[in-house]
Amino acid sequence: MNRIFVHHRSSHHAKNSGYGKLIDYIDGEVVYGKSGFPYRLAKFIAQIHSQKAGIYNSSSVLKAIELYKLLKKQKGEKTIVHFLNGERDIRHLGFFKKRFPNTSFYATFHKPPSVLKSTITDNSSLKQLDGAIAVGANQVEFLKQWLDLDKVEYIPHGVDTDFFKPNLDLKKKNTLLFVGQHLRDFETFNNTIPKLAEKIKDLKVNVVLHPGYVSKIEAHPNVEIFTKVDDNRLLRFYQEATALYLPMFDSTACNSILEATACGLPVITSRVGGNMAYLENTDSILVEKGDENTLINNTVRLLNDETRLNQLGVLSRVESKSLKWKEVSLQIERFYTA
Repeated sequence: MNRIFVHHRSSHHAKNSGYGKLIDYIDGEVVYGKSGFPYRLAKFIAQIHSQKAGIYNSSSVLKAIELYKLLKKQKGEKTIVHFLNGERDIRHLGFFKKRFPNTSFYATFHKPPSVLKSTITDNSSLKQLDGAIAVGANQVEFLKQWLDLDKVEYIPHGVDTDFFKPNLDLKKKNTLLFVGQHLRDFETFNNTIPKLAEKIKDLKVNVVLHPGYVSKIEAHPNVEIFTKVDDNRLLRFYQEATALYLPMFDSTACNSILEATACGLPVITSRVGGNMAYLENTDSILVEKGDENTLINNTVRLLNDETRLNQLGVLSRVESKSLKWKEVSLQIERFYTA
């Protein structure tokens, strides 16, 4: 069976992060959108497409052309096309399926149901998919109904456990780490940090995020902000931290949580979206969204209990090994043939 992956990489993801790592573990051809088609014409074509059906830009046009050329080469052989990001690039599946009837089209969705509903108001193109992968357990029933699909399966997002790994020699006391910006609850973060600083001696909070979101973090003497962090520096932040501190509004799969657990970090986050499934066996601190007092009290209690910190760190690392890309890729290959 031939496999073609329509690739997308978010610019804020580190080299060793993101769903695009899947292509390192499953054989197949990859569509990057590097066809020789004129860029200006691709941009013009993209502009006449509505964004109500998902993101569609000049890169999407180039990917569609490249995909068409690859499918023509398959000469009617059974083929799987997997859009690695179902929120973008998907159009004209009716045309593709008519022209290439032995091809099945799948997509992986990364956004929570509320975001998908509000950002993709025309899902007619997506309804022509043959199957969908949910990276959050909270997406499955929604995707089945929204896309009118039977073949929807929760397959967790993978993590590179060879790169993201603990280094106990670097661990620092009372150091919290906040990473990322998507669906992060900045208000709760800003409200709780000053109170935590009053209760925890020598508290240090490192914040790693996109430069465009720096203004979301209120200045505080215990908080230091870092932007444009490379892979090795990001790894070191994880390895130096005592715990990941990540209030959130919603989630499916959160790369920051996956990377933190792989580095053996206890996780303090919100009981929302897909977080519970990813942290099920880690004894992590999961607090109801917006419950600032419980978040503060549980964080203080954890940081004052070195034995529990070590126990949670071990559980995090053990759980992350079940999510290494080799294991996840086997689940996806089974999904293709089911």
